[in-house]
Amino acid sequence: MRCYNCGAELSEVSFCTNCKSDVTLYKKIIYMSNRLYNEGLEKARVRDLSGAIKCLRQSLKLNNENIDARNLLGLIYFEIGETAQALGEWVISSNYREAENMASEYIGMIQENQAEFDVLKRSAKDFNGALEMSKQGNKDLAMIRLKKLTSANSRYVKAFQLLALLYMDASQFDKAERELSHALSIDKTNTTSLRLMQKIQNNAENTESDRKSIFGKDDEPVRFVRDNELIIQPAGVHEPRSGSLGTIFNIAIGLILGLAVMYFLVLPARITAVREQTRSDIEELQTNLDRRNADYDALQQELNEVNAERIRLEESLNEYTGEAGTLADIDKLLDAANLYLSGGDMAVVGESLWEIYNALDTEKMSDSCKSLYNSLLSAVSPYLADVTYGYANGSYTSGDFEKSAVLFEKAYFYNRENTDAIYFAAVSYQNAGDTVKATDLYKYIVDTYPGTYIEAMSSQALDQLNGVSG
Repeated sequence: MRCYNCGAELSEVSFCTNCKSDVTLYKKIIYMSNRLYNEGLEKARVRDLSGAIKCLRQSLKLNNENIDARNLLGLIYFEIGETAQALGEWVISSNYREAENMASEYIGMIQENQAEFDVLKRSAKDFNGALEMSKQGNKDLAMIRLKKLTSANSRYVKAFQLLALLYMDASQFDKAERELSHALSIDKTNTTSLRLMQKIQNNAENTESDRKSIFGKDDEPVRFVRDNELIIQPAGVHEPRSGSLGTIFNIAIGLILGLAVMYFLVLPARITAVREQTRSDIEELQTNLDRRNADYDALQQELNEVNAERIRLEESLNEYTGEAGTLADIDKLLDAANLYLSGGDMAVVGESLWEIYNALDTEKMSDSCKSLYNSLLSAVSPYLADVTYGYANGSYTSGDFEKSAVLFEKAYFYNRENTDAIYFAAVSYQNAGDTVKATDLYKYIVDTYPGTYIEAMSSQALDQLNGVSG
């Protein structure tokens, strides 16, 4: 274990013998992270994969540089069919330590076995397609696709769960139980699988109870005596009631005939008169309305032209003098240059350059402004690139994906050679629910870095997003 402050090897004492920093709490955090890793390893050995994932996530929250915990978490994700998440954990692990790290070997093994990688890539797309079919009501087609998927990829827990759910919807509970048993053989404590299995067992108990009550008292035949004879009446058959049905029938016929006379003789003449009066009133109102509409349209046209001209002039003025106008952005650039020359905080200078980059097309700047902008960016980037990337990794590990997405984008802005930064920016946007921004970044990676492993993972992510959106 090394000191967090100077990197020296720590001894058994509660302080660093090199820099004298107090490492008591630091040691407790590292020990707790390792303890959670060991618990996760024990759970993984008995196939309690859901419990192992929780332990390993807690371990990484305490120490995000715990390489063993991160590599094991990636293996568990790979075991349950979540290939993209597994690769993500291994890439982060290899960034922390390149030498003597099994994560690099795992990534290499997946890249070398292109046939298996294609199957895994197709699996995510087929699962999303089956899920969309289920939502649209095409449940038979969804079952067929899921059967092929589970046959090709026997570790995809989510596919087995969805197939079981479709079997339950079709009342094929034996088949649903078989699929859930397979899912539980992979992950014994998966909450979704256990909940669906409990529903199947409850349904079996209710079915048995209903079967026993088929011949209840309500369905027994009725027995009674009439004229010294025993009458046995079947269940559901009732004695007809006595009454003057003929009288009621005759009254109904009379009412029907009266209504028919009114409908065919009286109403037509009255309806015709009302229609003529209504038509005359409508024509008069329509004439007045057309005249007023013509006047209104002329005035509205003039008003629209005046408003359009006013808006155009205001926008032209704001482009130069507004808070987000050209002059305001030039002022920001000059302020950033002045701050840098006066020895100010480089982080503030970098933030100003980042805001200018997002607000303006820097390629359309004047030559002098562009030269000043590029000079400032070259000066602060070596310092800010690694620092920003470290903050981004910390936010990503803690689950704050909205913050990590922006930080990864900034890290890539400061160092265009750090391709992992732009990839994890896209992953963070996807985890944060901003699929539009994630899709744009994945497409940018595919177009900009062909033939790389991040291009392959970005293509897979695009397939998943396209499958979800239909």
